[in-house]
Amino acid sequence: MANVEKLCVLFLYHKCDKLTLSHFEKLKESNPHIKIIPLTDSVSEYLPGTVDVNQFPSSWPTSCKWRNIDVTVYRWFEHREFDAEKYLFLEHDCLCTVDLVKLYESVWDSDVTVANYFSIAENPHWYYFRKRELARLPKEDLPYASGVSPFMGAMFSHSALKKYLSQVVPGDIFCELRLGTTIRKAGLNFKRLPLSVRKTICWHCYPWQANRPGLFHAIKLLDHNFKRKPEPGFILSVIYDVLRSRSPRRYLEPLKFPQSFTPRFLKRIMKKIYRKLSG
Repeated sequence: MANVEKLCVLFLYHKCDKLTLSHFEKLKESNPHIKIIPLTDSVSEYLPGTVDVNQFPSSWPTSCKWRNIDVTVYRWFEHREFDAEKYLFLEHDCLCTVDLVKLYESVWDSDVTVANYFSIAENPHWYYFRKRELARLPKEDLPYASGVSPFMGAMFSHSALKKYLSQVVPGDIFCELRLGTTIRKAGLNFKRLPLSVRKTICWHCYPWQANRPGLFHAIKLLDHNFKRKPEPGFILSVIYDVLRSRSPRRYLEPLKFPQSFTPRFLKRIMKKIYRKLSG
C-alpha cells in the first residue's frame, strides 16, 4: 500500500438519520484535507462513501453491536485499502467543528491517545470492572484489566493498531474494557488527551457550550441548543469542565464543587459575575 494518509477518521454509525448526516457533514467541512471513512455494520441506508464491514468475513462477535463497536474498526482494518499514520475513532453522536490534526497535534507522537485510561486500582468503581464483566476476559488478560473512557476520540498510530490486533481477543467483552486491557497487555505508549480537548468529550450538562469550536460528545439532538439559555454562566461551566475532566468517571458525575460551597450558593455568585461580565 504505497498511499499513506496522514490521518484517517473512522466515523462509526448505526443509522443514517438527520443527526448522523449533520455530524458527518460538519466533520467533513472542518477537515477537508483528511481521509474520512464512514463505517457501519448492516444498515438499510448508507452515508456517502460508506464501508459496510458486514461484507467481510469475520470471527468477531456481533450479537450486541453496541458492546462490540470496536469490532467494526478491527474488521475494516483487516480489509483496508490504504494505510495512514494515525487512525481516529469517532461516532455518530460526535460533533466536530475543528481541525482534528491541529487538535491532536500535542499527542501526535504517542502510540495511543484517549480521553481517559485507567486500571482497576485507579478507578475501582468503573461500571465495567464488575465481576460479571471481568469474567468475560481470558484469565491470562486479567492482570492487565484496564478501561478506556470513552471509546470515541481514541487515536492509534498504524504500528500500534497492528500490534494491538495481534494481542486482542474476540468474545463478548465490552469495547472500552477490551480496548484498555489490550493497550496495557501490548505495552503501547499511551498519552492522555490534553484538558482543552477532553473536557468536552463527555455528556454535557450545558449543551449551549457546543456553540464554540471543538470536539463534542455526546450530542444526541440535532438542535442541541433548543430552549437552552447560557446558564449558569461561562465561568461556572469552565469550573465544571476542569473538575469533571480530572475524573475518569466524569461523564457519570453530577455537578460537584468544594465542600465549603453549596452548589446553590456558588451558582448565585457565578450568576452575578456572569451578569456583570455580559454587561
